[in-house]
Amino acid sequence: MIITMIYNGIEKKDEIKKIIEAVNPDIIVFCIDFDGTLVKICKSPYDVVVSDKLRDFLTDINNTDGVYLCIVTGRELSDIENRIGIKNNIIYSGNHGFEIKSYYKYFKLNFLTENADTYIPLLTDILDKVKDIRLDNLILENKKFSISVHYRLLDNDSAKYLKKKVKDILNGNPEFKKYLHIARGKKIIEIRPKIDWNKGSACKYITKELLKADALISHRVLNHDTAVDNNKISILKVSLGDDVTDETMFYDDYSFTEGNIAADVYTINCVVGKKQSAANFYIENHNYTPAFIKKILTTFDERHSTKT
Repeated sequence: MIITMIYNGIEKKDEIKKIIEAVNPDIIVFCIDFDGTLVKICKSPYDVVVSDKLRDFLTDINNTDGVYLCIVTGRELSDIENRIGIKNNIIYSGNHGFEIKSYYKYFKLNFLTENADTYIPLLTDILDKVKDIRLDNLILENKKFSISVHYRLLDNDSAKYLKKKVKDILNGNPEFKKYLHIARGKKIIEIRPKIDWNKGSACKYITKELLKADALISHRVLNHDTAVDNNKISILKVSLGDDVTDETMFYDDYSFTEGNIAADVYTINCVVGKKQSAANFYIENHNYTPAFIKKILTTFDERHSTKT
């Protein structure tokens, strides 16, 4: 399935329906960013509050048969778990995929990227040096396996000064330069280990691990008649995000084999905000995220109901 245009995900709902009908998925895996996608970006990351309405919406998603919900965020795993507060039928992926935990009954997962903890002393050291940058309204987050430096409250000159100072700190220490790197997002500098792992890597890992889960067996039996090969499963992966780091989730369709089960993974990728992106859909802002997701769930539910 090759899509060369980027559609307005609210206005072009028929395009979503066409994709789902063509894919005829056994299951859907939602990989959804948090800040800027589910909630408005606040001046401070500590100011974000999850409303009861949003929590109810997420609960509706994760109570839908055949649907798996994963929140993929740059926040620390414990932060996003506590902030959302749902501990049933949900997967959290924190620190840009470095940490993953599943709360599904038949899909248990408690993952930490290999060797991530060995970088903690270096990150602690560089954090101490960044703290010495004397700027009012600078917000630092120690996320254990990465550091976030928020400059949304700084003026342009102060932000420019900050970026240079952080870069000088990194380049001024051979250990920092060898094992750490700087990534940028919306008014944020991320200091992370040089590990070949990101949000997209986490999504692919979760999808493969799901294929091992006994919970998928019922979906294959339910959604295929006896003439269809039950060793083959069709997965629709729906990714939504607003920032540069979320682009790693926006990859093309692919296939893989896990044990004796083969999977075809088809994708719907949606970027929040009309901008240059690898996504095939966009929505104007986070307020449209629920409507976009609901359209997918409605179409999926309609097709499932015709199979039972």
